[in-house]
This record gives sequence, C-alpha cells and structure tokens, in this order.
Amino acid sequence: MDLDEAAAELYGVDLDDFMAARTRLVAQSRTAKDRPLATAVAALKKPTRSAWLLNLLSRRSPDDLNQLEELAGRLATAHHAGDLAALRALGAERTKLVGQLTATAVAVGAERGYQATEAVKGEVNSTLSAAVADPDTRTELLAGRLAKAHVYSGFGLPAIGAFTPGEAPSEPMAAAEPAEPATALHTPEDAERQAAVAARQRAEQLVREASDELRRARAGSDEATRLESEARERLDRASQEVADLRAELRAAEDAEVVARRTATEAADGVHEARGAVQQAERALADATRQLAVDDR
Repeated sequence: MDLDEAAAELYGVDLDDFMAARTRLVAQSRTAKDRPLATAVAALKKPTRSAWLLNLLSRRSPDDLNQLEELAGRLATAHHAGDLAALRALGAERTKLVGQLTATAVAVGAERGYQATEAVKGEVNSTLSAAVADPDTRTELLAGRLAKAHVYSGFGLPAIGAFTPGEAPSEPMAAAEPAEPATALHTPEDAERQAAVAARQRAEQLVREASDELRRARAGSDEATRLESEARERLDRASQEVADLRAELRAAEDAEVVARRTATEAADGVHEARGAVQQAERALADATRQLAVDDR
C-alpha cells in the first residue's frame, strides 16, 4: 500500500467510518514498518460533508467532472482573447454545468443515506465553481481527495478588458479620447463621446473598488479557512485521543470484571476452607474424647 492507495480508500468511506479507517490504515503501515507512510496517512484530514460528497462524485462520475477541465480551457482562451461575447456564453454554460454536477453530488449522497442541507449544497456549488477557475482545486477534485470546501473568488466574466479575474488593472485603462471641456461641445456627437468617456471612467472606478473589496474578502476568507483547518486538526486529535482512552477504559473494565470474578472465587474458597477447618477441629475433638474413654 502507498499513500495514493490509502487516500483512495480513505476518502471513499462514509464519514462516520473515517476515523476508524484511518486508524486501521496507520496501524497497517506501522505493522509493515513503514513509518513515513504511517505519518502521511495519519495527516490525511477528515473531509467536510460537502467535500465528502464531491469525493464520492469523482468516483461515480469522473467523465462529468472532466467537463470542468475542458470548460476551464475554453474560458482561459476566451479570457486571453478578451472575447466578452464568448465569456458571457461560457459563463452561462459554467452555471448550468455546476448546477447539474451539484445535483448529481447531492443524489450520490442520498444513495448513501445522507440528505444534504442547503448550506452543504451551497458549499458543493462553490467548490465546483472554484474548480473551474483554480487548477489546484480542480486537481484535488478530480483526484477525489478534497478535505474541505473551496470558495470561488474571481469576477467570473470581466466587465472591461481582459485582466486576470480578481486583479485590478495595474493602472486605469486609457480613455478612448481625452474628455473635452464643456465649452467645446459643439455637436451632439461631441456630447455623446464625452458621456461615453465619463461612463467608461465610472466603470473603471467600479472595477478598482470591486477589486479592493475582493482582496479584503479573500484575506478574510483565507483567515477563516486557516482557523477552520486548525480547529479541524484539533478536533481530529481530540477524537483520536478519545478513541484511545475509550479503548483503554474498555480494557480496564474488562480487567476489573476478571479481577472481581477472581476475588469472588477466592472468597468462596476461603469460606470453604474455613468450613473444612472447623469440621476437622470437631473431628479431632471427638477423636480425643473417644481416646480418653477408651483409656479408662
């Protein structure tokens, strides 16, 4: 067994069986004297409900998930070319595909006896959207080794230009023509052109403000993700310690039962031995009296 095989098995079990399965695989690695593998397996994190559903989906419908890879490639091409019409069409296609995959993941969970809540459905949808934009998320998803939900934090379809989603342009985009003073407006065309320039400048300002807000939101999301990860690790360690203590308690209780039974049997033996002593003393007294009578 190697780490990939262990992870493939571990992330395919029901969540209630995860801890026991991981403990078993760690013990199996230690028995094989493969301590590095045991350490690596022990470090595998228990997935959240939404991640578990997507791991099941990757095993059930890998071809459907591969559509995300193909869609991501077409989005990147259209984005690089600045083809807004194609981006809008692909954005609608992405929304439809993510919705279909979310429904499939929820159905797969229902087959295993789990009815997803709206919050979990939202996390599944968000992670699938993130997989379109983020290659690392997509790799985890396709491998069926997600441990938590991911958040899609890009703009999706850039409103202006073709800059990278989630990043503001390095400097304001140049206006098509410099705005003319109001006194220079002699024709309706001049007024229309200046209105268009002003509208573009307002749009650029909105993009910059949205980019700043996105950066702040990403920072908050990263911090929340870090705290959640630390809390989950502490929970896993505590769960393992509780499992170990419960095992020790069961062993101690079994030992107590054996000791109590042994003590009871020993007490019965003492009682019987005392009875035998008393009986022997009476027999000795009777024999002594009989001997005295015979001597007379």
